Amino acid sequence: METIRFFFVCVIVFTFAACSNAEDDHFEDNSSTFELIKSLYGIESVSNVADAGDVPSVTAEEMEGVLEALRQNGNVTHECKSENVEGYFGEGGDRQSVKMIAEYQARTRAGAHLEKFALSVSLNFNVDKDAVYYIGTTYSSSADLFIWKGYGASLSTIAGGGNVFTAITHLYFRISDQGNCLVKVPVDFKGNYDFNAGYGTYNFTLSHCHK
Repeated sequence: METIRFFFVCVIVFTFAACSNAEDDHFEDNSSTFELIKSLYGIESVSNVADAGDVPSVTAEEMEGVLEALRQNGNVTHECKSENVEGYFGEGGDRQSVKMIAEYQARTRAGAHLEKFALSVSLNFNVDKDAVYYIGTTYSSSADLFIWKGYGASLSTIAGGGNVFTAITHLYFRISDQGNCLVKVPVDFKGNYDFNAGYGTYNFTLSHCHK
């Protein structure tokens, strides 16, 4: 009888030990995968950010899907679109926005589709008597996967009337399967536009992947 009781105790102990080890291994696997993703895409931990409560909660795999879509399309060049908009009240002048939108399809490692998302930038100019004045940049995104923040743009004029612009922006994610930690990923935005020709190009690239 004592032998049988000892046998059942051993079985229970080994069962708990096996479950505990499996959970520990799973946690270590998740953490190791997350650290690998952080290293690959240049992801930085963030202690706080304005409007942090608005950062959507996603899994590490979903974040990776977004970043992989950006990485794969980093060399794709898009054409700028320009339009006159209301908002400038100056004699003989007009307000013109150079709009740049890039759309992406995120997928999981298994190939399952996540929601489509887009990054959109509007460089706003004041065109007055053939003179062009930069007055600000507007950033927006269509996604429930992250928030995107950018501040201004570096703008320089080149010979012939062309304008070259660059900006470092950040995608912010809240990772649900990593203790809801908040992270950011730097994204470079660069392009050019010639007001005389009415033509320009631009692209978005992950900073870390193009160093």
